[in-house]
Parts: sequence; structure tokens; C-alpha cells
Amino acid sequence: MSKKRNLLLSLAAALLMASCYNEGILVNNPAPLMYYQHRPTEVRLLALTKTYAEAINHNLKDGVIHPGQYADYGVALAKLGCLQQANVMFNNEKTFFPNSSKYVDFLKRTFTPNQAGDNHFDTTQIDLKTLDTIKVQYTPEELAQQQQLEADPEYQKMLKQQQLEEKEAKALAAKKAKQERAKAKEAERKALAKEKEKAKREKAEAKKAEQKAKEEAKKAAEKERAEAKKAEQKAKDEAKKAEIAAKRAAEKAAAEAKKAEEKAQKEAAKAAEKAQKEAEKAARKAEKEAKKAAKDQASDTQDE
Repeated sequence: MSKKRNLLLSLAAALLMASCYNEGILVNNPAPLMYYQHRPTEVRLLALTKTYAEAINHNLKDGVIHPGQYADYGVALAKLGCLQQANVMFNNEKTFFPNSSKYVDFLKRTFTPNQAGDNHFDTTQIDLKTLDTIKVQYTPEELAQQQQLEADPEYQKMLKQQQLEEKEAKALAAKKAKQERAKAKEAERKALAKEKEKAKREKAEAKKAEQKAKEEAKKAAEKERAEAKKAEQKAKDEAKKAEIAAKRAAEKAAAEAKKAEEKAQKEAAKAAEKAQKEAEKAARKAEKEAKKAAKDQASDTQDE
């Protein structure tokens, strides 16, 4: 039974490689390549092609494309007759790795000569369903093996178990994806709540700053009014002081003028009195001189 199971597993691996799940690049799952190299057939080439596609999709998801993957995939497609798709894959290789252009152009001339001038590329995920439409020719041995497998209850049981495992894997992946979506949604909710709280806090801070600015403006206005009032009072005081000083100056000037007038009057009186005395003195002198002149004249008359 063990030998039979091993044989079934080997046959299943050879004929149903398209259903294998590749978690890395092709080098992590070398079985399809080894089977094809051991005995190339269209069936094994198709399985190899699907493995290439799965590896490329996985690496696209991880954002790490390995040199040569698109070129090898294109060669496999070309050998299966999918020339247009093969040419797109060759162009993808040139897009990701321009240094390979010379070698890829050689592949294009060799495998897709009619599309050699077509540079269309498509680096999105590969639709694996399109590979299921490729028709391949089974060898008599592969056909006999396929019929033997289909007639074997253990193989059918293994297929059902595989389908169940795939279904469980898909369900698990869906559950995980749902959890990831829920986690992402929760993270988004928390981020939004955080942003909302931040906005609320910023709004409160802005309001507080505005209130503070108003209070400071009010204080500044009150200070300006107080200073203006103080300046006004000071100006009034200065004006009053100036008025008093002017009044005192005027009074002082009037007193000095009066004093000067009195002094001038006194001096004028003294001058008038002095002038009168001098006039009287001059008059007496003139009278005396006149008497003397008259006496002298009278004496002269007598002498004659």
C-alpha cells in the first residue's frame, strides 16, 4: 500500500503540478522544472508555466522581482504557442531589467519573431485562469497514467482531501484577510479618533490662545488708556504750572516796571531839581555879572 501511495503521489506531482501552492520564487519549488527537464512534455511544460506565473505573482506582491523570471515564463509560453503573451513577458523583463535588453531581443527574435517590434508590456498580476485555456497534448503514457489515477479510489480520495485542504486554506486566508481588514478598520478608527482628539485639543488650545490674546489686548488697551489719562493729567499739571509761572512772571514784570517807573520819576525829579538849582545859580551869576557890568559902565562914565 505504501509503494502504491508513493507511486500515486509521484504521478500526481507529475500531472497535477498546476495546483501546487508556491510560497516563494521558483527556486523554492524546483519539482516542476526538474520534471520538465527530465522528460519534456506539453503537460509538464504547462505545469512549469503555471508555477512560473504563481512565483511572479507572489514576488509582485512582495515587491521583489527576480532577474530572468519574466524571460523564462515568456519562453515557456512561447513553447506552448502563446506568442503574444510571451512577447509581453519578454517586454516586462526589459522593463524591469533594461540591461537584459540585448539578450531578451534575441529571445524575441527566436521565439516571437512576428511580435519582435511590439514593445507592449503589462506588469500587473498574471491571471492564472487564462493558463487553464491552453490546450496541451498528452503522451500515451501520460494519458494512461491519468486514466489510471482517475480510476483509483485512493487517488480520488487524495484529490478530495487536497480540495478540502485548499478550501480550508482559502477559508483560513479569507478569515485572515477579514481579520486584517477588521484590524485595519480598527486602526483607521483609532487614527480617526486620535485625529479628532488632536483637532479637538488644537481647537481648545486655539480658543485658549484667542482668549489669552483678547485678555492681553484688553490689558494693553487699559494700560494705554491709563497712560493716556496719566499723560493728560500731567499735561494739565504742566499747563497749570506754566500758567502760574506766567502769572508770576507777569506780576514780577509789572512790579519791576512800576519800580523802574518810580525810579525814573525820582531821577527825573532829581534832574529837574538840579536843573532848577543850576538855572537859579546861573541867573544869580548872570545878575551879578550884569550888576558888575553896570557898575563898571557907571565908573567909566564918571571917569570921563
